[in-house]
This record gives sequence, structure tokens and C-alpha cells, in this order.
Amino acid sequence: MLNIARANVSRAGLEKVELRHGDIFATRLPPESADLVLVHQVLHYLADPAAAVAEAARLVMPGGRLLIIDFAPHQLEYLREEHQHRRLGFADEEMRRWLADAGLTPSAPIALPPDTDGLTVSIWTAARSARAAERAA
Repeated sequence: MLNIARANVSRAGLEKVELRHGDIFATRLPPESADLVLVHQVLHYLADPAAAVAEAARLVMPGGRLLIIDFAPHQLEYLREEHQHRRLGFADEEMRRWLADAGLTPSAPIALPPDTDGLTVSIWTAARSARAAERAA
């Protein structure tokens, strides 16, 4: 996956993009070091998704954004056994709380139209206030 992503980044001519493989709970990256953090379709595999959201939020610099893409709540239990999903989606309020608890300001969520299995993908975004940097200065 990372090789494909790197090839796509290179083909697009993007120079300030960094793709990493690592521990989502402890990235070892400096705090407030990224203008955009993307967590794409991974939280439903985790025992503690709130901790992963907190770590991702820790990386967002003032004025930066966190973008989370994952499933809305659903009842497709077979995904636990066949695909090792630990969570059957996330409620908007739950995600909003995690983002706010991590010091970010959540935006209104976006729900994409369901696929043929009835799975709805949601997009949650949140920002770290640029004022946080101004207050620290």
C-alpha cells in the first residue's frame, strides 16, 4: 500500500508529502508537526480507537486539520470474523467527543451514500485553532 501511495505522490509531483508506516498509538513524531493528518479506514480494526485519534490529533499543528474516514454505525457482524473488524462503525457524537477531547474543533461530519452492503462511510474533520500558536508566542 505504501509503495502504491508513494508512486502516486511521485507521479503527482507532490514534494511536501511524507508517508509513514508505524505505530498509530505512538508515532514518535514531534507534537504539532503536521498540517494534515489522515486516518483512513483503520479505526474499526483497533481495540482503542480513541487513543489513536488522540495521537493523530497530537500531531496536528495550529491551523492544521485531522481527517478521519471510517464506517458509520452498522450491524454487519460478519465483518468481525471475516475481516477482523473490532468495531462496527462510529457514531458522529462519539467521534466529535474524541476530537474535542484531543483539543481539536470538529466540523460537521459528512456521510457518503451507502454501498450495496449498506455500509456508509463517514468523513470527520477537525482543526487545531491557529490561535493556539498565537497564544503560545
